[in-house]
Amino acid sequence: GTGFALLQKRALDSSGKPLNDVIEEFKIIPVTGGSIVHMDSGSGHLLVNTGATFLVTTDDSPVHFTAVDTASLPGHADYSAVKAMRGFAFYVVEHEGVAALVPNPLYKEIKHTDFADLSLLTV
Repeated sequence: GTGFALLQKRALDSSGKPLNDVIEEFKIIPVTGGSIVHMDSGSGHLLVNTGATFLVTTDDSPVHFTAVDTASLPGHADYSAVKAMRGFAFYVVEHEGVAALVPNPLYKEIKHTDFADLSLLTV
């Protein structure tokens, strides 16, 4: 299949607490069969299938069953911030037959972006 990996990392307030509505970095990575994508630590990620067939993925991150840190175990992701913000900082939509981005209006600021080749639409 074909599609895009979306990665976003929340900014931190002065006490080091993540801010839901301010994104430090938002990045789009095009993916096709055989692609290898590294998900940066501390970044939320999702995949969008824009092709006509299945987009199949695997996760080869290490799992340490004796570790105390639950982030090393499957199911560690906490997407409550994404749920509260009704998605990532940008939505992938089809526009004139191709994938494009629309900003999620709930986010106050996105500091750094890399949209790959996707167009940004204004609403």
